[in-house]
Amino acid sequence: MPPARARQPRQSPEKSLARLTDIAEAATACFSETGFRRTQVADIARRMGVSVGTLYLYADSKEALFHLAVMHVTKQPLAALPVPVTDPGIHETTRLLTSEVASRSLWPTLKAALASGRAPDLVTLEAIGAENYDTLTQERRTIWLLDACNLDIPELNTIYRRNVRGTYLADLMAYMERVASPSWSAPQKFLAIRAAVEILAWAAMHRRREQELPDELHASETEARNAAKRCFASALLGMAD
Repeated sequence: MPPARARQPRQSPEKSLARLTDIAEAATACFSETGFRRTQVADIARRMGVSVGTLYLYADSKEALFHLAVMHVTKQPLAALPVPVTDPGIHETTRLLTSEVASRSLWPTLKAALASGRAPDLVTLEAIGAENYDTLTQERRTIWLLDACNLDIPELNTIYRRNVRGTYLADLMAYMERVASPSWSAPQKFLAIRAAVEILAWAAMHRRREQELPDELHASETEARNAAKRCFASALLGMAD
């Protein structure tokens, strides 16, 4: 149970929105780092540099804070939210995520290549890799949040594994079947496709969190994108051997 709350301090709408945005940012960071189950309200308050009681003036539970984080990463407006934000239920949170996924055409180049009937080639695969790199870059905060929390929340696991990652891998598998050598078993083909996609994921997202590389090994955005799409295409074309 949350502690008894003090009266909501009077603030201008601009200040209230700014504080709510800061809380959403802190909640997003905490849930993305440690998942839903392990994150506590106190962790978010600590990151904010405020007391737990102050945090409860703006969101009335951990679940409400998670919904706020989902709204934040999917770029939903926070200005109209009543404060304190209440938990709308996990079904509403997952409905929001599902709606966002459905509203975006995440990989039109792959879909077009699949529909063309043509065999994969280097140029097309590099275009598919570049498109996925761009999507992962743009949506990385949503993906990090889903990555960290999907095993804690079954509804999120369904969205992530089936609607996002699963559909993409199935489409890419179907496309690469046109060129894959008969000597490759289905598990080998799937492993090769996953490995190629992980190249993109590391370059587009995970390298941004890595602090251990010396300065001379930190690639520019153009260098990272070009290297990732080339490695992705080359790895997949290896399935033809």
